[in-house]
Amino acid sequence: MNDSFELRNPDNFVAGVVGEPGERIFFLQVSEENLLVTMKVEKGQVQSLASYLADVLDDQNENPAASSISNMVEPPNAIWTVGALAIAVEENTKALVVIIQELVDNEQDKPAETHIHLTASQAKAFIDHALFLIEFGRDFGRQNGHKPIGE
Repeated sequence: MNDSFELRNPDNFVAGVVGEPGERIFFLQVSEENLLVTMKVEKGQVQSLASYLADVLDDQNENPAASSISNMVEPPNAIWTVGALAIAVEENTKALVVIIQELVDNEQDKPAETHIHLTASQAKAFIDHALFLIEFGRDFGRQNGHKPIGE
């Protein structure tokens, strides 16, 4: 079994890509203090996670301003590949908890997990950036003048 992580006060949670459109590899990356955790993920999983986080914010009647977000630190060194994603809401703090579970080769192996506790504004930043990445990989995203973070 690989390492599991519990990140209660992340500095950054971002989706990132390596490669050209049509051949891109997607990653989820979270940092907290001196810890950097990168996981390989499918494009559809990034899109689903962003969509579900948006739904949770809507259900909570949250419309926060997005916090600042940084691009993925490269080169990404994935600790494992994502198998499953879930979202929970912490009762006391109302933090959105992203639960990321490792894809395991053997069903008898217990998968590693990463739990990321996000504020509403951190979730909003992730949503905006993740959906931008997905759109930017398509030709119409670039043709419509969308630019990466910082440009």
